[in-house]
Amino acid sequence: MKNENANFIEFIKNNNKLFGLNSHIKLAPKKNGTPFRTFTPNGKNIRKSAVMILLKPMNLNDFNILLTLRSQNLKSHSGQISFPGGQIEENETPLDAALRETFEEIGTPSKEIEVLASLSELYVPPSNSLIYPFVGVTNFDDWKINKSEVEEIIEVPFSYLVRKENIISQERQFFGETIEIPCWDLNKSEVLWGATAMILSELIDIYHYYEHITCSINSNPIQ
Repeated sequence: MKNENANFIEFIKNNNKLFGLNSHIKLAPKKNGTPFRTFTPNGKNIRKSAVMILLKPMNLNDFNILLTLRSQNLKSHSGQISFPGGQIEENETPLDAALRETFEEIGTPSKEIEVLASLSELYVPPSNSLIYPFVGVTNFDDWKINKSEVEEIIEVPFSYLVRKENIISQERQFFGETIEIPCWDLNKSEVLWGATAMILSELIDIYHYYEHITCSINSNPIQ
């Protein structure tokens, strides 16, 4: 019998159902319960970027999500928690960019990553960026952190992220307005929020979808 990790990883590889906007809204910053910013690109010169959601198996039934704490010296989203990733270069596919940036930021070679799937694109207004997320699995841990971009690697158990009670809310001021920030507190200098949290929300919804299907199959066994 396959373990739970293997079952879910196989499910991700074969799953064709994404939740997109419905997932993103759950973890989006809000004003009076409504998303604070748009999800639709409406400007010119949109920057395209790609990120890699890396799963690292911990045991038979759980895995870590690999995140990075971005350097304070970066011009964009400095000091925030994010996935490895960055801007898509000319003549480069989104997946190529995600793999290249993962190697450049934390030293994980492409050959050590099994790419499982892509998730829904997400537009981020502050950086005018359209993000292409990918999900991969790796057992590689001989990381080489690029200190000009990354302060540290953060490993978070997926079992922690999927529990709704671990999502908290903070209030922050943006342009003189009070905005509610759904987030996870990882005991770092910044909470896990914004685009990274919104992308994670879709992976969590895929997991709940997997649980629902698995429960349905187990409760209705083939005679």
